[in-house]
Amino acid sequence: MCVRIAWRAVLLCTSSSSLGLMNVSALLEMLRKLEVATHQPQLRADRHALARLLHPNFFEVGRSGAVYSRDDVLGEFSTHPPSYRVWSQDFHIESLTEGLVLLTYRSAHVADDGSLERHTSRASLWQSTEQGWQLRFHQGTPAPPFEKYAP
Repeated sequence: MCVRIAWRAVLLCTSSSSLGLMNVSALLEMLRKLEVATHQPQLRADRHALARLLHPNFFEVGRSGAVYSRDDVLGEFSTHPPSYRVWSQDFHIESLTEGLVLLTYRSAHVADDGSLERHTSRASLWQSTEQGWQLRFHQGTPAPPFEKYAP
């Protein structure tokens, strides 16, 4: 069982899991980096690298509402990696149970002129496994436009 202490400053887990006593800021930064890595064309084109990040039971509910399995995602991205760039911001985490974290954020595609389009609210479940943190579930939902800002 995990409990937030001192305004999300520390995440305390009562078992001897890999989380143990972990700074929430450090966990947020680590999961943010992993999530942003999944947006990169180089990772998406590397089936083996992407497979290491996706949990064996991974599935996604896309922005369109379509459901994609792990095999769907691995097959599509390895043969047709997207050419668009992704901007993401406003990352937040919530520990749901030991070793399972909800990561939420906003993203958009970056147009050729640098403007943002296809604004999306996103939610990912990251699970701590023997292989490290793996993406268990992802969902994108169309969202109102937002202003881009530097972190």
